[in-house]
Amino acid sequence: MIESATSPVGRATALHAPHTPRDWFLRDSSWTDLCWVFTPTSELEEERPIRIRWDFTLSGGRRFTSPSYVELLESARRLIALIRTRSLNKGLAQRATSVQIYFIQLRLLVRWMAQEGLTRFADFDSAAVLSFRCSIANRRRRDGQRVAPSTAERSVRLLLYLYHYRSEVGDGLTIDPCPGQAAHTLVGTRETECGTLPYTPDSVAVPLVQGAIEFLETAAIALLCARERYATAYRRARQQGYQRKACRRTATRTLQAHPIWTAHGTLTLDSPADLGELVDVLYSACFVVISYLVGPRVSEILALRAGCVRPLDTARPSGLAAAAVIVGSIFKLEPDYHGRAHEWVAPPPALYAISVLEALSEPHRRRTGRQDLWLRPRNRRLGASEWIPDSAWPLWTASTGRINLGLARLSAWLGLPTHEGKSWKLSSHQGRKTFARFVALRDRTGLFALAQHLGHRDRTVTDAGYVGTDYALAQDIDAHILEESVSAWEHMLSAPALGGRAGVEILAKRPRFRGARMKQDLRSFARVLVEAGLTLGVCDWGFCIYRQEHSACLGNASGPNPIYREPSTCARCRNFVVSAKHRSYWQEQARRHQALLNEPALPRQTLKIARERLREAFAVLRAIDLGSEDRHHADTP
Repeated sequence: MIESATSPVGRATALHAPHTPRDWFLRDSSWTDLCWVFTPTSELEEERPIRIRWDFTLSGGRRFTSPSYVELLESARRLIALIRTRSLNKGLAQRATSVQIYFIQLRLLVRWMAQEGLTRFADFDSAAVLSFRCSIANRRRRDGQRVAPSTAERSVRLLLYLYHYRSEVGDGLTIDPCPGQAAHTLVGTRETECGTLPYTPDSVAVPLVQGAIEFLETAAIALLCARERYATAYRRARQQGYQRKACRRTATRTLQAHPIWTAHGTLTLDSPADLGELVDVLYSACFVVISYLVGPRVSEILALRAGCVRPLDTARPSGLAAAAVIVGSIFKLEPDYHGRAHEWVAPPPALYAISVLEALSEPHRRRTGRQDLWLRPRNRRLGASEWIPDSAWPLWTASTGRINLGLARLSAWLGLPTHEGKSWKLSSHQGRKTFARFVALRDRTGLFALAQHLGHRDRTVTDAGYVGTDYALAQDIDAHILEESVSAWEHMLSAPALGGRAGVEILAKRPRFRGARMKQDLRSFARVLVEAGLTLGVCDWGFCIYRQEHSACLGNASGPNPIYREPSTCARCRNFVVSAKHRSYWQEQARRHQALLNEPALPRQTLKIARERLREAFAVLRAIDLGSEDRHHADTP
């Protein structure tokens, strides 16, 4: 089968054909237009085509399309066309969304050139490159913070395009902007810091996932029934000849007559807006469960369709439940319009979330004839009106922005705890990062399987059974382990009190840091300890300053034994350190085991274990309190 040049796939491959027009990647626009509309490079872009405008303003109120910039404008257009045609590293065609990001950097570059009086890219010398980099590094975001390292890195990559492809562009840099080094090295950051997205801290992620699962289990069916009652009451009123306003009043009374039960108790839906708000929370809970327990990217979740859950055809021991996978597509770094088919092994809560999404989207899918699970109207103020049978609102696949707004609503509904005294802002990408970090930090032997599960392999390699490692993933995990270890050492070097047998040694031997540079010196010394190869275990109940000869968990030369490493073993180990930050964990341990002792029906052996665990918890708490008292007396003149 041969793709036509006008189809998405055909246009994506047309760049390799002879006599290809230079604006082959544009739709409903041409090379000389002020606004370029890119041909969608994936299904997700069909509803929101990428647009860029060339008539942006420069200093003094001038426009980039003014006659004085005609040559620079033509070079800029050729540069954007080149970026769309091939990536800097792999040479593959890039998606329109990636090109849009580079265009933002190009706009900054052109505006800076206009201020400096430069009219050609070839006018750049070493001083101009350095000056432009400094201007980018000193820029501030809307919140007053400096721009992210990824922004500075992309600006350098744009300069690399202008240097390496200067002959094709016809106007480019004559000097290498970062000779002999990578872009991330030039901007002074590690490669893993460029473009790195944050993960959700455990103190927020655990209640978030637990709350989302609980909301699905307790409220999903009730909300689906409430939505159906509302739509049915409206439909019947319309069949009886009532006007739409009267139909809505009738449907609202039906909602009010049937309270629903949630984890927050019994709720009465007083208006369609109340139902719409809870449906938004339900959508967000589905997204959280899939994202945090399976790990797809947001684009991969939004591209899921009805019937995407399939049983995993593999032999399994008798008595084990059948495994299932979610079938979808990966779009990142994939030039094909439809992406690359992929399967994610999914736990039962994620499969249930998919079934809820299928039930939620069924009316929208029936009306549009599409199978997308995330069809919603763009107007977020419709309440339950999007579900009425005669609704004519256009339906679109939910955007990333809408997902972020829904996560904020879910966070408020669940009442998530703060992190370091501040409310944690959720975003659509954090689930994948949190999932990968959680899996990798607890079992590094599973990195190959994790890379396969997340689809981190090249499209030339099959997803089923491969040998090797995903270097980007491994570097990302190594960076997190490094930062976690540095933070732990920094805490132990500055904590007023430490408990545990190794904590006593640290208090006796650690240096004292004073002066205005105390924080910087602390962190520098902590990093030296980590880079010296001292193995450090970080967990909820304490720290492990690992030394094999003192290991109570019978670890080996590479680190603690994950099989025997647990709170009771650590509490009696010479490698164990505990501080005031772990007090809440041990207080909870004491509370739980004290409650067990009050259960009259427990077997004698269980009571014995509970008493031992209670004594351990009290001993750790006393060690923390004793260290605090000793420190207080030492600091008292």
